[in-house]
Amino acid sequence: MRPEDVPVLGLLTQSMNFHNQRQRVIAENVANANTPGYVAQDLDEGEFQRNLREQMQARSAPRSSRGSAAVPALTSPTRQWQTKDAPDSETTVNGNTVVLEEQMMRANENRMEYESALSLYQKSLSMIRTAIRQAGR
Repeated sequence: MRPEDVPVLGLLTQSMNFHNQRQRVIAENVANANTPGYVAQDLDEGEFQRNLREQMQARSAPRSSRGSAAVPALTSPTRQWQTKDAPDSETTVNGNTVVLEEQMMRANENRMEYESALSLYQKSLSMIRTAIRQAGR
């Protein structure tokens, strides 16, 4: 059994993957802060939230007459999320839409969300280990 087979761990893995990919997009924006005509990018967080909500609703669906739920597989934890144009509040004369202060705020918010998911993942694994040890006695 893989950790992703446990529903909460699968969802947390997806969340960490999303935030990892988002950090890369933000870093690319910062790297292109002086590139003429560059439009800041971001991942569609709304799509990510909808995807998680759909999976949680599917997992809480009523069970069939055989007692097992028809639960769809989680979206691949390594899914590549699509980027979209996400210009910041200002555009420079050369057409660049990256505002470093706004990108740093996004990066910090993203880091906190990643660390929250990581902390929950680690605590969940710890609880599973404790349960396994207790059951083995």
